[in-house]
Amino acid sequence: MVEKGAALVPSAKKKGTLSTAVDVPLGHNDAAYVRSHFDAVEARVVEAPRAKEIVVAVAVTDSGRPLARIGGMQKHEIKR
Repeated sequence: MVEKGAALVPSAKKKGTLSTAVDVPLGHNDAAYVRSHFDAVEARVVEAPRAKEIVVAVAVTDSGRPLARIGGMQKHEIKR
């Protein structure tokens, strides 16, 4: 279930031809600076986009990185 979403939605843009791989950025949905949730997933649509088409990719996870060892704001420090 996706709830609230107070943080900015990360985005990336890339031009390419058929089957170009794109990286879909990930982040925490309520706080943009929770580093344990900084990540990306690669997406590729075979034989797309064709002429006059665009590909829109959305990725959703249920948690941050397992055993994240990076500094910065932690999930439990988010003030709602």
